[in-house]
Amino acid sequence: MIAPRIVQITDPSALPDAALFARLRAVGALAPHERARFAVQLRSPQLSSRALAALGLRLRAATRDLGVALLINDRLDLALALGADGVHLGRRSVTIADARALLGPAAWISVACHDVDDVVRAAFDGADAVTLSPIFASPGKGTPLGAAALRAARAALGARATAVYALGGVDRATAPLCFEAGAEGVAVIRADLTFALEDGAISTLTRGLAT
Repeated sequence: MIAPRIVQITDPSALPDAALFARLRAVGALAPHERARFAVQLRSPQLSSRALAALGLRLRAATRDLGVALLINDRLDLALALGADGVHLGRRSVTIADARALLGPAAWISVACHDVDDVVRAAFDGADAVTLSPIFASPGKGTPLGAAALRAARAALGARATAVYALGGVDRATAPLCFEAGAEGVAVIRADLTFALEDGAISTLTRGLAT
C-alpha cells in the first residue's frame, strides 16, 4: 500500500454518510495516481456492529472501485471480513505483532500516539505508520501538541520508514504546517481536503504554503 497523503476518518455524528460519499465521488473524478494518495479509515464507535459492518461494506465497494485504501479502526475481524488494506490500532487494541500475525505481512498497520515516546515505541514494534494527536485544538481532545511535535517525532525516528500522520484540528489552513514539520500525511474528519489530491494542490500543501 502506498502511504496516503490524506486519511479521511469516518464519524457519522460529524460527517454524515451523504457527505462522506460525496467526498469519495470527488476523489473518483481524479486520476488514479492522485486517488492513491487518499485513504478512508472506518471509525464509528457509536454505531452498532451491524451498522458498522453495513457501512464497511459500502465503503469497501466504493474504495475498491476507486483504487483507494480502506483502513479499519481496531476491529481486526471486520478488517478480515471486508478485505481491508489495513487497520488503525488504539491504546486498548491488540499488539502490532498480533495484528500482523492475523492480517499478514502486507497489511498496513497504523497506531494512535499522543507523544514522541509513543511514536518511537510503535515504530520499533513494527508499525507502518503512527498518527500523532492532537496537533491543533480539537474539541474534547486535550492540550494540542503543536506542529513542533511532528518535527520532534520525525527527528526521533531518524531513518526509519514509519510514516507520521497529524490528527486534530487539521484543515486547509493548518495542513500545510503539518507537511512543513515533516508529516507524511494528515488525518481529518470534518475538514474536506480532497482538493489537495490534485498534483498542483498537493505540491502547494507539501511546500507548506496555504491554499
